[in-house]
Amino acid sequence: MNKQRSYTGLITVIYVAVLAVTVFSFFMLGFSESLVRFIVTLLAVCIAETAVYGYCVFWLRSAPDVSRTSPLLLSGAWIIALYVFVVIALAVLLDWILELSPLWYAGVQLVVLVTAVVVLEAIGLYGRNAASQEQRDANASRNLRRYRQELREIRELAGSWKHPESIRLTELVGSLEERFQYSDPVSNPELAATEDMISQQISLLHDHVALLLVLKEPPGGWEAETQELTDSIAGTLQRRNRELAAVK
Repeated sequence: MNKQRSYTGLITVIYVAVLAVTVFSFFMLGFSESLVRFIVTLLAVCIAETAVYGYCVFWLRSAPDVSRTSPLLLSGAWIIALYVFVVIALAVLLDWILELSPLWYAGVQLVVLVTAVVVLEAIGLYGRNAASQEQRDANASRNLRRYRQELREIRELAGSWKHPESIRLTELVGSLEERFQYSDPVSNPELAATEDMISQQISLLHDHVALLLVLKEPPGGWEAETQELTDSIAGTLQRRNRELAAVK
């Protein structure tokens, strides 16, 4: 964080120095015979420099949030660079060489500015939507990972049962775990009720196995009850996969 602030401070100092040099150069050397074109060019160049400064600060703040340089950040940088180039090119061509009418010249520079803002906003909107979708996908896939982790813990718990039937109990839980392994990891918000039901059923299975471990002797129908619980979870998982296929 301190390093980021240090870079931001350095960029701010450079920006202020460049801005001061630009203003000084314009007033000392002059750029055109028209006062209006002179003011428009000065404002356009200063706005372009401000855009570069703002994007550099934005880059510094955004870079730590991603593991590698985002293509959206690179696209924005290219747009800013193109905008600066166009502003300077128009200033040289329309103000200095062609000496275009001040109103037309101001209009052209304004159109370039608005176009750059619209394109950057469109890229930003696309980036926000893409990031939101990635977050939704991550949240959706997190459910299945949690189910697998819980089933793995239940299988390990079943394996610690000090009883000859522990092998059978472990097999029942392990077969259910395999069903989750081949399911689509990415879910959908419309399946929230089904996902919640799976979570509750897995919790019931966990409580059932934990109860078996504390009993000296398991009840006579423990295997049938366990089979019923695992079949119920497998049935809900199958329904979840069918519903997921239907909404994709």
